[in-house]
Amino acid sequence: MAKARLLAGLLVLGAGAAGWGAALPVAAQAQSAATQNLPAAVERYALAWASRDAARIAALHTADSVFHLVIEGEPPVVGRAAIEARFARILADNPAYSSTPRAVNFGADFVVIEYDFVMAPPRAFVMGERRYEPRVQAYSVPAIDVITFRGGLVARKVTYLDTAVIAANSGLVQ
Repeated sequence: MAKARLLAGLLVLGAGAAGWGAALPVAAQAQSAATQNLPAAVERYALAWASRDAARIAALHTADSVFHLVIEGEPPVVGRAAIEARFARILADNPAYSSTPRAVNFGADFVVIEYDFVMAPPRAFVMGERRYEPRVQAYSVPAIDVITFRGGLVARKVTYLDTAVIAANSGLVQ
């Protein structure tokens, strides 16, 4: 039980450093003891995202990792180099990125994170088949990540986000 509290505490510290800003739900803390050191892997990943360094983030993916941003016209990318390039574009389009978790749930080799992230794009940006022109300074977008780990590295990351919120806060250019 003490080990579970320690791991949960480390994850909370990592989440705060990543800009998540809130403690993990009690259910996630209790579940963390039953998982394969997933809290430490999630903490490393959160800290990498907090660094806003696409190379550092991609280094925590397996060589054959898949990243799928589930929006119209956005195909999955495969491999560290492709994932690094995609994350670099995401971070360039939204340099003020930060997130706040609403729920974190651990499985045997995966984590599901429900969160809100801040969009504050400084210029027009492309997501999938659409190009958006920001109309407001900053806004919050609901999202869910399903991240599968293998050997402490991300083997697959699937991100679902509410594009209706993005469209409502942006002018659709094309």
